[in-house]
Amino acid sequence: MARPAEFDRSEVLNKAMEVFWRTGYNATSVTDLVHATSLKPGSLYGAFNSKRGLFLEVIDNYANRSLTRISECMEQSDSAIDAIAHFFSRICKEIECDEIGRGCLMVNTLLELATEDDDIRIKITEYLNRIEHYFYLSLENARLQGEIKSDTDCDSLAKMLMTGIWGLRVMSTTRPDPVIYTGIIGHLLASLERAKY
Repeated sequence: MARPAEFDRSEVLNKAMEVFWRTGYNATSVTDLVHATSLKPGSLYGAFNSKRGLFLEVIDNYANRSLTRISECMEQSDSAIDAIAHFFSRICKEIECDEIGRGCLMVNTLLELATEDDDIRIKITEYLNRIEHYFYLSLENARLQGEIKSDTDCDSLAKMLMTGIWGLRVMSTTRPDPVIYTGIIGHLLASLERAKY
């Protein structure tokens, strides 16, 4: 009978995430993960089967946090437009605090592995589509409640907001002046204001 894992799985995932996030999937070695998690190679393989298996679970963990964050933002206000604005304000603060320019783990991974690993590409794309769907539902709710114009193309507007997030996350890896972020977010949110009239 196999012995139960004698470690905190969530803690291991968080430590592994930091390594993958900092160095990327391909540049991360099993030795790096062993040092970061304090697990022996046998325990690491026993729990996650492979570096790839661990990475897939890290992606699930990271993505679910992102989905929880946007869900919380969307539920904090009766105004869908205000909720979206709050979410972008939160993103801006996160980027400004990202002193080493890590960007977004999911976006980074797509840029690194999209042409190499279809399973990872599909998994991350599905998560990003779910985030976009939150925007769509919020915008559609705003349209039905008369907060924005009745002829607003909520699908295209949601896609534009997601494109903005992608751009911000990639740009953040170059660590530009924070004023640039606020300016871009201001233009994105201005599109929501224009939808009101």
